[in-house]
Amino acid sequence: MGLRLLISRLASADVRRSAARALALLTVAGFILTMIVLAASGRALNLWLFVLLVWALFIYIPLRILLEAAQTLAPALRQRLGAEGHRGARRRATRPEIELTVDTLLELEVVMPRIATPREAGKARDGASAVLVRAGADDGALRSAAGDCLAAVDRWVSALARWAERETGQNIQARWSEVRALVGLAAMTKVLIAAYEDRAAAAFTQGNGPLSDPAGFLDACLDYCDDLALDVEVTLWDEPALDLRISPAHAQGVRDAWKVFAETGAPALEARKAFIDLLLASPRPTRSTVS
Repeated sequence: MGLRLLISRLASADVRRSAARALALLTVAGFILTMIVLAASGRALNLWLFVLLVWALFIYIPLRILLEAAQTLAPALRQRLGAEGHRGARRRATRPEIELTVDTLLELEVVMPRIATPREAGKARDGASAVLVRAGADDGALRSAAGDCLAAVDRWVSALARWAERETGQNIQARWSEVRALVGLAAMTKVLIAAYEDRAAAAFTQGNGPLSDPAGFLDACLDYCDDLALDVEVTLWDEPALDLRISPAHAQGVRDAWKVFAETGAPALEARKAFIDLLLASPRPTRSTVS
């Protein structure tokens, strides 16, 4: 699976661009190294054009063609590998395997709203992969992280709905940044819950017992994000509060840390680390009433 997994990563445009840059650097480095060897023999000036053609025509161009061909081959391979991995989720997996699992769950479980851009899906994918890597084989840590994110989404969508109702007819574009950040967090949370249920072979639980329908709640939240962002007259958010075991301060901290990560350009390593540290290294708060 290792080679197939490596090839399947070329389904990502970012990975293909990175691979193309690496191939160009390798070609240049190879040409320079060859010229140094030939210079030591005193024949560099006579053969430089021949060496350049060899590296360009027989190494760079064929490999670049294969790289571009992966644009059509890699997605199908990645879907096949994802289906295989989805049938047997493991607690101990390499980062590429985790990223493959996240891609599969994101495609199977999440329907992004119209207001979302590829950036939100990318942030959800990056965040979920980082949480799963940090949580490792600890199902409790994964459940706790998913629960904190779910509680933050619950409070965030309610607060955003109240704000949009007060600002009806005004500042529609001002909502978009908040709404898109919320979309990313809700999508990531749904992936984390699905990953936990696959691994634990049990319903997602939080607080005193299993939630009635966390996936349905997140689907409703994602649907409502289009109303928040695109409708002048915003309808009321009528989903009941989840009343999860999390303090208001911690929920606000998760929201703020995610928003910084969501608004920071890639790779946003420091912002992501701050979010993951808050999510997985924090003490468990006492129960409080959702406002």
